[in-house]
Amino acid sequence: MSSPVGANRPWLFGPAVDLLFGCGIGYALLVVVLAALGLGMDRIHGWLPFVILVTGLPHYGATLERVYSTPAARKRYGRYSLLFGLLVWGAFVGTLVSGKGATALVTLYLTWSPWHYAAQNFGLVMMFLRRARAEVSPTFRLLVKSSFVLSFLLVFVNIHRGSSASVNDPLYAAPSARDAVRFAPLGIPDALSNVLVVAFGAAYLVVTIACLVLVFKRTPSGARAPILALLASQSVWFVLPVALGQFVPEWVGPMGPVALAFIWVAIAHSVQYLWISLHFARASGRTDTTYRSIARYFSFAVFAGAALWVFPVLASVKGGLTRMPHESGLDMVVAAAVNLHHFLLDGVIWKLRDAPVREALVDEQTPPANEKSSRVGLSFGRVLLASVGTIAVASWIIAAWEQEVGRRHSVAKGDLARLEMAARRLTMIGRDGPRIHQAIAKIHKNRGEYDAALVRYRRSIELWPTASAWVGIGKIHEVRGQFAEARNAYEAALSVEPNHASALDDLAHVIAAQGDLEGAVRMQRRAIIAAPDRMDLRRRYDALLVKLPIAADDATEEIIVDVYDAGVVDSER
Repeated sequence: MSSPVGANRPWLFGPAVDLLFGCGIGYALLVVVLAALGLGMDRIHGWLPFVILVTGLPHYGATLERVYSTPAARKRYGRYSLLFGLLVWGAFVGTLVSGKGATALVTLYLTWSPWHYAAQNFGLVMMFLRRARAEVSPTFRLLVKSSFVLSFLLVFVNIHRGSSASVNDPLYAAPSARDAVRFAPLGIPDALSNVLVVAFGAAYLVVTIACLVLVFKRTPSGARAPILALLASQSVWFVLPVALGQFVPEWVGPMGPVALAFIWVAIAHSVQYLWISLHFARASGRTDTTYRSIARYFSFAVFAGAALWVFPVLASVKGGLTRMPHESGLDMVVAAAVNLHHFLLDGVIWKLRDAPVREALVDEQTPPANEKSSRVGLSFGRVLLASVGTIAVASWIIAAWEQEVGRRHSVAKGDLARLEMAARRLTMIGRDGPRIHQAIAKIHKNRGEYDAALVRYRRSIELWPTASAWVGIGKIHEVRGQFAEARNAYEAALSVEPNHASALDDLAHVIAAQGDLEGAVRMQRRAIIAAPDRMDLRRRYDALLVKLPIAADDATEEIIVDVYDAGVVDSER
């Protein structure tokens, strides 16, 4: 039987809660606060895992709660969860064992992610329209959906353009610094990308304006606020970053204002998901309005979400599935698997045409008994989830704390003992990686303890070869006058990262020290091409040119002409 809901429409929890957490107003306020504070990502990046612990992780756990918390849900969705789990996690294991496919998996995840966010906003707009008893004709629905599809297409084209490794990338996906796993854009030619962005942008404006006209015509004034806020949020989340990327690219990307980082959109989406999931749980009788009931629901979501993220890492590292460290790409592959499984399940469990969803979100009918979860006693499943979840949450917190305080802060202080402790703790929870060993090596090197530094650099390379570790080894050999060993190290760095500017610069210096000035000039030229904004590299190139013998030597003239033709020599020479 339906309960009277007229007094509650169009709100789920109330105007303030719905607009702040469900419709994106909170995101806008967060951006304003971050912009006013002027904080850099380097100051807050290490603390983001603690924010994600109470937003991102439980948003994944909320999906599992929807699927497994009641007999009716398990019967309706269990087979989908099993099928999708076998598909996604089978692909995850396959990529780790074979060493192939990780880039494709991550690229699929990062491409699908903005559509997942857009689809959630679209679904919420349709929910609020139906709650407002608006006349939603097929044409109206198509217009609303087209607005969200076009905003997604703008992002799709932008991140898959040929030059998407530049700063105009609202997902921060293309210029990934991962050693093993990278986003692989489709490489749409820039000329075509620009045409598509203009076309999709113009179509988006026309369609969205038509949507707004129909919203004002077909909804009462008191029911418009959440719909308008969601349409605005979609524009701010996706359309605005693409526009900024076109006209002021320095504002978008890793070097842009931290307030515009896409991570805040991901966090806003997670909060939005928890908001609608909690309402569904309350409306379907799985929880109630008491703090104890809400805390129980949230605890389940946190524990389940943390287990979903943490245990694949432990199983992969401790179980020998991969030697790829968490920070060198394993984290991205786990993120891809968790999210793809989440996306697939969401496509099944959140459909307004399905009776349980429609009754809970639109009609607010009293749920049947088998839709309610039983809270009597401590079942084996609940005890197991609490135990596993506690371990997972503890591991997540330890990893975040040791990376920020144990590594980053200790590096700033030069606290070697604290760094050593952090390395041991990270190893214990499967988060050992090359970065912390390089940090320890640098402190040893700065103290003149070269043998100890070499041990740590080599340990870093054993975990995962990086150009920076090889450069560190090369510098130690160079200081000792061991130019052959230094050259080998720098060449090893370039085998890992061919355009590593510092390795090219250092190798040029060693080649010059070995008496090959022409070879050094060629190498220095590669360095300034790799990093054209580094004036120090250009000055060292000029110094090498001066040292070349002044003679009618064809090779020497060829080097000089080649460099000038490339247009990379400092114009102030």
